[in-house]
Amino acid sequence: MVLNNFKPFELMFEVGSPIILGRHPIHLDGLLSNLCYKHTGCPQEALTMLKELLTWDGEHQIYHASAMAFGVHAEQGISATTRNYVGNMKSGKQLRDDLIAPTKVTKQGVSSYRKLQILGGPERNRLNKHAAYHSPYVIFHGVGDITKIEALVRFYCTRLGVNANSGSGTIKSFSIRAIETDLSLIDGTGTHARNMPVALLKQKTGQVLVGTKMPVAAPYWRGHDNYTETMAIAVPRVRRLLVNDF
Repeated sequence: MVLNNFKPFELMFEVGSPIILGRHPIHLDGLLSNLCYKHTGCPQEALTMLKELLTWDGEHQIYHASAMAFGVHAEQGISATTRNYVGNMKSGKQLRDDLIAPTKVTKQGVSSYRKLQILGGPERNRLNKHAAYHSPYVIFHGVGDITKIEALVRFYCTRLGVNANSGSGTIKSFSIRAIETDLSLIDGTGTHARNMPVALLKQKTGQVLVGTKMPVAAPYWRGHDNYTETMAIAVPRVRRLLVNDF
């Protein structure tokens, strides 16, 4: 579906903290479907709304929406780090009194506590480490309604990636602008910019490749009624785009 007010665009976020990536790279249609869900409160209505924002290729069942790319230039690349999180512990089963109460109090009034076991046991199960990546900017490309997307992102989008509610992927600012060329499927270097169905990638590039089953359109989570997989070629989880003007 291509509407008259749909245009190729570039969406750029300035991020203030490292982003944790999930099993699949962050795709623009996945991000916008989440924002549509926040707006509508209904998973099905969110997908209906998404088709009003992005160009939908009905033949190949894919949106014109790229995966996220980290913006790099000569002076600034991508930095990788590890972020640690402590998950919730169940009261009475894991969060026991002997974990939170002192085992003894010295004559000087100093309390001592039992050491947490981090090599095994319930405490170890709740200590999570995640690889995180950071560059000053991350970039998406798409074809759609720029005005509506800008309003939706401005109101609902504050963080990106996994564990966003714990402070990862904090957004400092964003900008969106119309561009001349559709870079949502094939980027400026001629490589695929998102998870692409094998048939579509062959049509675009002439390459004959053997794909694997994976989702290529929102929703990307298995629990959703509309989750589907197709034979496709995956985009790299950590994708780079050279940005000349920061």
